[in-house]
Order: sequence, then structure tokens, then C-alpha cells
Amino acid sequence: MTVSALQAINTAWKKYRLGEILTLINGRAYCKSEERTEGTPVLRIQNLNGGDRWFYSDLNLPANKYCDNGDLLFAWSATFGPYIWWGGKVIYHYHIWKIECGPLLDKKFAFYLLQHITQRVKSAGRGISMLHMTKSGMEDWEVEIPPLQEQRRIAGILDQADALRHLRRRSLSRLADLGQAIFFEMFGDVAENPKGWPVGTIRDLLSEAKYGTAQKANTDGKGLPILRMGNLTYSGQLDLTDLKHVELSAKDFPKYTTQRGDLLFNRTNSKDLVGKTAVVDLDDPLAIAGYLIRARINKRGNPYYISAYLNSRHGKAVLRNMCKNIVGMANINAQELQDIAIALPPVELQNEFADRLAVITKRREDFNSGIEQADFLFAALQHRAFRGEL
Repeated sequence: MTVSALQAINTAWKKYRLGEILTLINGRAYCKSEERTEGTPVLRIQNLNGGDRWFYSDLNLPANKYCDNGDLLFAWSATFGPYIWWGGKVIYHYHIWKIECGPLLDKKFAFYLLQHITQRVKSAGRGISMLHMTKSGMEDWEVEIPPLQEQRRIAGILDQADALRHLRRRSLSRLADLGQAIFFEMFGDVAENPKGWPVGTIRDLLSEAKYGTAQKANTDGKGLPILRMGNLTYSGQLDLTDLKHVELSAKDFPKYTTQRGDLLFNRTNSKDLVGKTAVVDLDDPLAIAGYLIRARINKRGNPYYISAYLNSRHGKAVLRNMCKNIVGMANINAQELQDIAIALPPVELQNEFADRLAVITKRREDFNSGIEQADFLFAALQHRAFRGEL
């Protein structure tokens, strides 16, 4: 059966430009002098993606510059895509559109439709063009939609499938929290050192700390894959999905490549993100970029213990307080990293922590596999939904 025949069964689908069935409302841009430490929160793209660093405004703005619970938003710059906001009344930033649906369009159906459009753009490899998509470009995008009753039926089916994906992700988040819980159980609150361990510095646990290469990476696949700061996740893992490559000379190879057990440290980023860590659990060498520090551990330490220490609440507070701003970016250099005070429990206990963490990591890999499968099935369901095949 053809797509058109299937759509006819569900009553006629009609073609529109997005601008005919919804309204995109621009947020407001801010200059540094307008930022406040209290007032109405200003919602930026990083906040939509879980960032907890906010700035505030005391301006009295038109009503359409605010959004509230249940509003449909679209981030159109950098990390693009639709969101339903549930964080209370806020001002939304210039890089976000608030979307008002016309009488022909159900809001939840619009959310999934915009999500589907976003995935099509990304899978087609045209993500860069989306970074510069204009409001008029989005309004001119052609879509086909069914009548409202059918939209609500389709949105209901997608809601159920999406809820299953979110359950898996919540389980994964709890596994990440479990690692810190085990760390606290074994070592206590490291800010207070209740176990009475000797206190030294990270330098006491390292044999060396080196910067990565400043050589420019390529996208043609020549040379070694290179780890950049985006390849370190906030949960202390390596993300190998978006790798560039770099060609190293024989002389530079040992200076700028990894070994299993190396601790990687993101030394430059925004103040909220500097200090991300990951432990290399691969035998094959990878190159490292200049914004990373490669810390090689000696016999007194375990990289997973140091990583967890730096990712603890106390460790993150230490990193935030020691950041220097260099041309708008926060920075912690290799010497400063090594000077950070750290409790020095017996290496046998550090190793035991790493073993317990490995069990959690294995379970997390299993969950990730399930999430990938759920995402694939959801994308297939969306594809069918917007072809009128549900």
C-alpha cells in the first residue's frame, strides 16, 4: 500500500509550510551589563540541556518574552531541537524560539514533528546548516499533517514509546549516582576526611602529567583518532562517537598518546565544565589534544579513585574555585592539577573501589545498549508516524 493510500485511510493529510500552522517567537539577547545574580532566571540552551549555571534579569519584558510550564520551545543554535519546558516561569534567550501552535496543530504532535525534522537534518549530515537556519527558513519548511484528532492519536502512541526510553535513561542516571555513593561509603566525605587518611597532593599519585598535542586534527581519517574535550563525558566516560584524526611523528607518538589506565583531564572550558575527567580503558593508543592533560599514575594511586575524587561535590568545588579566566575561558594547568590536595588511602582500597566501579560500568554498558535499541525503535516509529503508517 502506498503512503498516500495509508494517509487517506486516516483521513486526508495536507501539506503546509510550518509558518502557516505555528508561530516562532524570538527570545531576547543580553549584554554582559544586563546580567544579574537575582531576579527572573534567563533560560539558555545549556540550561535546556541540564546545565545548572543560571544568570538572571530584572527587566520588565513583554509577556511573549517569558515562557512557563508546558510551553513548546526550539533551540535553533548549536544544540538544536524542540523541548517542552517544565521549569517554571523564565525569560528565554535569543537562541531559543517559543512556539505557539495554530488551530490546525496539536502542541504535542508539533513537538514530535519538530523532533523528527531535527533527526532528519542530523542524519543527512546537514547539521552545520541548521546552526545558521533563519527564522524564515524554518517557517518555509514544508510538512504534511493530518487532522487534529489523528494528530492526538499519533502523539499518544509516541508518548508511550518515549516514556519507555526515559525510564531506561533514569535507570542509567541512577547507576552513575551509585558510583559516587560507593565512593562516599568507602572514603567518606572527602572535604572532612573522616577516615583520617594522610593528605597529600595529586602529584603524589602520578608519575607524570603532560599536555596533548597542539597539532591540528583532520577529518579525512589519516593517522590516529584524537581525543578532544568533547570526548570526555560529564559522568567520567570516554565518548568515541565523534573522533577526528591526527598524524604524529615517531618522536611525538609516545608524548601525545594514551595507555590503558591514563587519567585524562579537561583543563580548559567554561568554568562550569572545566575539570571533566575520564580513565582510558582501551589498549589501542589514541592521540590527545592540547586542551587535555594526560596524567599517568604511579604505584601509589588508582586513576578511578582520583577521577571520582575530582568528580565529588568537594572536588568540583575545588576546581571551580581555582579556575583562572583566560580570554573568556576557565583554565587549570598541569602544575595546578598536581597541586590539588587529596586524601591518600592505601592503594589496595583504591583498587577495591575501581573493581566495584567496574561492575557498575558493565551494567551501564548493558543499559546503554538497551537505550540505543530503544532509540532506534523510537526513530523507526516516528518515521512511520509521519508517513501516515501508524
